[in-house]
Amino acid sequence: MAAVTTEQLAEALGLSRSTVLRWARLGVLPAPVVVFRGRRGRQTRWPEHTEAQARWVHRQLDGGLTFEEIVAALAAGQFKQE
Repeated sequence: MAAVTTEQLAEALGLSRSTVLRWARLGVLPAPVVVFRGRRGRQTRWPEHTEAQARWVHRQLDGGLTFEEIVAALAAGQFKQE
């Protein structure tokens, strides 16, 4: 999967756009890159592995972990990019 927009990512995950952005602010998703497109405005693009990482985060939340615990797990390398 190539880099995707916030809207494409939210749709693929079944999450709202605001949830995707909030997860990034909380540090459980990688930071997106904002691309300025002149008169067409700006577009947020996410790294290729973001969808897999978001699915992993969702499983951790379903398993009862807090966002702080998920951030620590990410820092410990528990999510492996495929």
